[in-house]
Amino acid sequence: MIRDVTQKEGLFCMDIQINRRFNEKELPDMKTIKDEAKKIASGITIGETLFMKKYGVRSEAEYKRRMMKEGRIMKHSVIGWNSWSVTAEGIRKVYDSLTEAGSSIDRLGICCDWIMGVPEQYRDKFQAGGSLIFHSQEEWNAIGQVVPVNPHLGDHMIGSLNGVENVTYGLKAGVTTIGNLAQYFTYEYPGLDMEAYRTEDYIKAMAVMGEFKDQGVCMHCNLDDGYGAQFHDVANLLGWAKLERYIAEELMGGRVAHCYGNLFSDSMLRVVFNRAISMIDKYHTPGTFVNGNTIDYGFSLPRNYAALCSYALADAACQLTYPTGYAVAPVPFTEAIRIPTPEEIVEGQLTMDMVIEKAPYYARYMDWDKINADAELLTAGANIFFERVINALDDLGVDIEHAGEIAAVVKAIGPEQLETAFGAGRRDQDAMRGRVPVRPTSIVQTINKIRDDALAKINVENAGPLEGINVVVGSTDVHEFGKEVIKNVVKKAGATVFDLGTTVSVAEVADTLIETGSNIVCMSTYNGMAYSFARDLLTSLKEKGMEGVHVLMGGRLNEPLDGSDVPVDCTGRMKDMGINVDNDVDSIVGTIAEFARMDQEK
Repeated sequence: MIRDVTQKEGLFCMDIQINRRFNEKELPDMKTIKDEAKKIASGITIGETLFMKKYGVRSEAEYKRRMMKEGRIMKHSVIGWNSWSVTAEGIRKVYDSLTEAGSSIDRLGICCDWIMGVPEQYRDKFQAGGSLIFHSQEEWNAIGQVVPVNPHLGDHMIGSLNGVENVTYGLKAGVTTIGNLAQYFTYEYPGLDMEAYRTEDYIKAMAVMGEFKDQGVCMHCNLDDGYGAQFHDVANLLGWAKLERYIAEELMGGRVAHCYGNLFSDSMLRVVFNRAISMIDKYHTPGTFVNGNTIDYGFSLPRNYAALCSYALADAACQLTYPTGYAVAPVPFTEAIRIPTPEEIVEGQLTMDMVIEKAPYYARYMDWDKINADAELLTAGANIFFERVINALDDLGVDIEHAGEIAAVVKAIGPEQLETAFGAGRRDQDAMRGRVPVRPTSIVQTINKIRDDALAKINVENAGPLEGINVVVGSTDVHEFGKEVIKNVVKKAGATVFDLGTTVSVAEVADTLIETGSNIVCMSTYNGMAYSFARDLLTSLKEKGMEGVHVLMGGRLNEPLDGSDVPVDCTGRMKDMGINVDNDVDSIVGTIAEFARMDQEK
C-alpha cells in the first residue's frame, strides 16, 4: 500500500511504499509477549561449557571484559560441515594445531544449516543445505564440550522462524552469544509464508535473551547479513545499528553485540566505524567480532593473503588502542574458492598472530584525533537517520513502543526507501538514491570500480551493447555483492534490469521471466546450494515451456554431493546441464550480447 509521510524538522514530503506481508496491528501486545518470554526463561538454566570451566566465567561477555582489561586481542573463526562428527574433529584439529604452534583461538562460530531456522514439523518438506543440523538437546550440548573455546551461534537462530526454540536449546548448551538479529530482515524461508508468526517469534526470542542479560547473555547482530549491507552511506548504516539497538535493548530489554566487516574493504573505514559503533553503545557491551573483508577475496591466493593483512592490521591496531571486545577474524585464504579445511583455518590464525605482533608499531602513528572526528561525524549522521525513521513511523501510525510493529514495518519499507527518504546525506538528484553520502560504503566504492574496470574493456559509447535486452538478476542467498556487481555492469551496458533481490526462490525467477518477457537470468550464489538451485530452476523452466531461457550463474559454485561432508565444486555438472558458469564479470556483457544475437537469429 502507499502512505503519505510528512517528515518532521522541516523535511520534504514523499510517498512511502509499504509492502506489508501481514497486519502488524494484529501482533500480541508487548506485555503478553514479555510475560510469555519470562515464563520460557524460567525453565532455562544456562549450561556450562569447557570454555567457562577453564576460564572461570559465566559468559563470553565476562571473559571479554577481562581480556579487554588485560589488553589482549581475541581471535575468531567460523567452522562447520554437514555432520557433527566431522565438525567436532575439525574443531579439535584447529585447537590442537594452534596449541602446538604456541597460538590460541578464543571463539568459534558454528555454521548451522538454513533448515535450523525452520520449525521441526516443516523440515521434511525441504532439502537441507550443507551445514549442521541438531536434533536434540544432547546434540546441542556437544557444541561446548569439544574444546575450551567459546561457541558462537549466528545464522538461522534469532530472526528465523525458529528463534525461541533455538535460543532455548542454545542457552541450555551454554552458548551465551546468539544471533543473528539482522537476518530477520533479509533471510527468507521459501515455501513458508509465516511472517506474522516469525515477527512474534523474533521479538519473543529477544525477550528471552533479555531475561539473562545480567548473566552476560548477548544478542549477536551482523550488520552485513541484514539491511545494513544494502545501505550506501555509512552514516545511515550506523543509524540502522542504532535502530536495532533501540528495538532489542530499549524495548525488549536485552543487550546487543554488533558485528561488521565483510563489506568493509577500506581498512581505515573499518577503524572509524569501530569507533563510531562504540559511541552509540549505551551499555558498553563487548562486540562479537570484526569480520574479515571478503570483498577483496577472489581466486588469487597471493591477493587474498595481502587482503587479510591489510584489514587485520587495522582491526588489531584499533583494538589495541580502544579495546571494545571485538575479536579479530582472519578469513581463510581459500574462502572465496571452497569451504576452508581445518589446516587453512589454522593458517589464517597464525598469519593473524604476526599481524597482532606488529600492530603496535602502526597504532602509535595513526591519527586517532582524525579517526575519532570522522567517527563523531558518522554518529551525528546516524542520529539524524534514526530520528527521521522513528518520527516517520510515528506519523504512519506505527506504535514506536512495540518492537514487532517497528521491525515489521521497516522490513516492509526496505533499505532503499529508508535511505532515500530519511538518509543523513545532503539531497542531490544526480546522486545515487538522491543523496550525497556522508561517507560512502566500501561496497559502493568497490562495485563502481569493478563496473568501470569491466566496462572499460568494451565499447559502451552512445547506445550500450545490451540496449533493448531484458535481464533478470538475483541471489540464491542473502549475499548480494555478486548480484550488485552484475546488475551494475549490465545496466551500465544498456540492459533493462529486473532485480529480484536476495534469497530468491526458483518460482520467483520463473514468474519474473514470464512477466518481463526476459530470456536471460543471472544468479549469484554463495552458500553451497549452486547445483540444486540450478537443477530446480531448469526443471521449473522446462515445465513452463521456457527451455530457451539462458541461465548464467556465478559466485561460489559448490554443494555437498554424492555423500560428501563438505561442498564440492559443481562447475562441470552445471555446465553439462546447460548453465553458463564462466563466472567472469569481464566477459558477461559479451556473453549476454551473444545470447541475444542467437535468439534473434532463431
